[in-house]
Amino acid sequence: MKRSPKPYSSSKRLLYISLFMFLCGSISLTQSQNPSTSPQDREMRISDLLKLPGKVVGEGTNTKVTGKFKVATYRLEEVALPRSMEVKIHEQNVQVDKAFRLTITGGPFPVRALPPVIWIGDTAVGYGVESEDLDAITAVTFDSSLLREGATIYLSYGDKKSKGDRVALPEKLQLKEAKGEDK
Repeated sequence: MKRSPKPYSSSKRLLYISLFMFLCGSISLTQSQNPSTSPQDREMRISDLLKLPGKVVGEGTNTKVTGKFKVATYRLEEVALPRSMEVKIHEQNVQVDKAFRLTITGGPFPVRALPPVIWIGDTAVGYGVESEDLDAITAVTFDSSLLREGATIYLSYGDKKSKGDRVALPEKLQLKEAKGEDK
């Protein structure tokens, strides 16, 4: 006569379930503390760059809005990065330790299905991020070669290839000496 195995008692079953749940929670906790997901190893996001303090290296003074997108003036800031990072500039990987934040003010800027694009001359700096009250649009670049004295700053909406529907700011880009060094 064979005996069938004795079923687990409800208290043992509860103990095993509790132990299993504890182990699952411990595993997820150690994974969340994994060094590969630490702030030092993760990529810096544009939202992080928008919050960092910057040094003004160029700024317009116009107060009157113009054009169909109601642009007024600009502010260009040099932002020291918390750590060096590798970015692609002109199809080459380059180590950088600073970024440039270009903000166009005016508005209120229209909310559209296509993103705003900020340009310096014929080169798109990047897609812009609107401020909460829609009076500023900011784009970030790591390419200091775009920052040319007297260059025209434009705003458009859509892709970074279409130059047809751009509005020029009334002021040209004016830089302080040596892109960020005080006079």
